[in-house]
Amino acid sequence: MKILDFEFPDDLLYDEEKHVWIKKEGDEILVGITSLGQYMAGKIFQISVKEEGEEVNPRSTIFSIESPKWVGKFRLPVEGRVVKVNKEVVENPSLINERPYEAWIVRIKVTKFHKEFKTLKEVEDKFREEVERVAR
Repeated sequence: MKILDFEFPDDLLYDEEKHVWIKKEGDEILVGITSLGQYMAGKIFQISVKEEGEEVNPRSTIFSIESPKWVGKFRLPVEGRVVKVNKEVVENPSLINERPYEAWIVRIKVTKFHKEFKTLKEVEDKFREEVERVAR
């Protein structure tokens, strides 16, 4: 689905508060930033991510993103373990700005979801409001 110039793929799940997309693959999830999220952050120049093998829970900062106008720490309502970090994105963070849905940040093997992520249908109105607010 496209809202103005922002793409939101139908086959992903979302955390609309953090502008994070989630792709479930069995008991693992890929995590990245939405096209709107990267636009709001600006040119991303640094990403810090938990190490592969580290345990995560809802209080854990799984990754953080820095841009000239913003620093964001990202926590997710999951328990599990980081199984892979996208080193290409860590070394070249601007890939998130260029291709937000290909530039996943981290893969997590989830043992427990504390809250379900939402489908595009469930977050469409919220995203539409955000787009209209920030992209004038």
